[in-house]
Amino acid sequence: MSAQELPTITSLKSHPARPGRVRVEIDGKYAFELSRKIILAKGVTEGEELTPERHREFEAVAVREAAIGLLARRERSRAELAVALKRKKLPPDLIESVLLNLEKEQLLSDERFAGAWVNTRRRLSPRGRAALSYELKQKGIRKKNIDQAISTYSHSDELAALRDLIETRLARLTTSGDDPAKIKRRLLGFLARRGFTYEDIEQVLREHFPNWA
Repeated sequence: MSAQELPTITSLKSHPARPGRVRVEIDGKYAFELSRKIILAKGVTEGEELTPERHREFEAVAVREAAIGLLARRERSRAELAVALKRKKLPPDLIESVLLNLEKEQLLSDERFAGAWVNTRRRLSPRGRAALSYELKQKGIRKKNIDQAISTYSHSDELAALRDLIETRLARLTTSGDDPAKIKRRLLGFLARRGFTYEDIEQVLREHFPNWA
């Protein structure tokens, strides 16, 4: 490409799975996706030669639309969203700019994500607080937000969840016909993988399930 030549939009193709999205190719290579609404509003056409400013504008819109689309599917941490956008090979500096704007608009919030994560786990897949803290750390959540989210899950809440989990798990394990010692080993292993401490497990077993203590 000579110094006078500008990158050119060579193809605008409807996304095969999402009719409202258009795949944009520049100089014969996939570049990014835009919504059909943006394509019409911005007058994007095949054969258009893109100035650096116009190209940058479209990239910024593509990053924001991709981010909004991912957040619409489910709440995400900042780190998760950044990784997902980088996989789309979008410009890193624009990704950072879009993430900052989304945080300002409260569309992206690690504090909210951490709270939602803990609440969902408590309802659908109980875990010990240590396991929840580890999971949130793996999601890129900062310690202060982890501590704040975990503070809503008291030790007494954790013990209550553990009691319910033991009751449900024992009902399944006892139908196996295995001897009690083997059942208890399997129970302890399961609960330990869920992040409950051995001390808490033994306490709940002694208080509520003396036959298995």
